[in-house]
Amino acid sequence: MEQLTEDVSGAISLKPPPREKIDYTPRPTLVKPAAGQKGTLPPPQDNIVQTASAQWPESPEQRRARIRATATANQDNPLFEPEVINDVSVQKPSNGPREGDDDFNPARAAYTNKSAREEVKRRLIETKQGNPTQRKFLSEPPLDYRVAASTAPQNDIGEDEYKKERRLKREASKGGGLFGWWPW
Repeated sequence: MEQLTEDVSGAISLKPPPREKIDYTPRPTLVKPAAGQKGTLPPPQDNIVQTASAQWPESPEQRRARIRATATANQDNPLFEPEVINDVSVQKPSNGPREGDDDFNPARAAYTNKSAREEVKRRLIETKQGNPTQRKFLSEPPLDYRVAASTAPQNDIGEDEYKKERRLKREASKGGGLFGWWPW
């Protein structure tokens, strides 16, 4: 009962609860060396950070200039591998014969394009889940679950949603108002 009265009176009370006083003291003064010790202290450093040091990272502008300089110096070197790799795929010219060359074979070119197309199709089919005859991943349902029940309706697409909406609106407007005979 005592706890209840303290809680209720504390909730109703407009006076803030008493807080503990904080003893604020001023910051102590700096400790200075004695008059005779002044020569034994190390001299202050001129600059803590030296940008020319090896520990300091190079700026983006310096890095870009360095990469461009090395790329320009090695532009004729076929074995040079640049530091920056292009993340956008660039279609490289093929070393094989092209149309207009003496040894160009159109049948072979069509065959390579056809095999490339078939490979792309095969990979697309492989990545899609839900092959009805084969279960590739454990996350796919078992093959028995993929077969529809014999009682399930098949090839029935149902009523068109637009027609269904119009029919329901028409049926709702036929009812009238209260008890179906007075239009409110």
